[in-house]
Amino acid sequence: MGVTIPPLLVLIVCKTVLAGAPDQNSAFTNWQNLEWATEHSMMVCRRNEIQLYDPVEGMRLSATDDPAPPLNPNFADFGQCARAGIRLSMDWDDSHRNTPWRVWRVGCPSPIVDTRTGTVIGYKLPECGHRDTVICDVDSVI
Repeated sequence: MGVTIPPLLVLIVCKTVLAGAPDQNSAFTNWQNLEWATEHSMMVCRRNEIQLYDPVEGMRLSATDDPAPPLNPNFADFGQCARAGIRLSMDWDDSHRNTPWRVWRVGCPSPIVDTRTGTVIGYKLPECGHRDTVICDVDSVI
């Protein structure tokens, strides 16, 4: 029996500050003049695990159709991770527009491989970030 990839992505979100005068057209463009906030030359970030789901999972198009199968991402395919991560980070930033937090990085589950047999025995989610550039608040789940 194989190990399945969990339908999770990790968003590393970091604190921002206004970098100057606000744009006079920001009410129309939604543009903000932001830069990464730093404390002691380190970015302040959080690691958020986001559970992915398919809103049509289990639904039937008609009474005779089988239910839609569960979401089964193949994050071994970097393209699938990138596409899901781009959409997720845009949605996250939009829903947190009135907060100082913005997405800095997206991470996908990485395989844990048994070096003797070459088989995948599990998956690991990415850590918060670089110890020399990032201070990570407590991990949180959204």
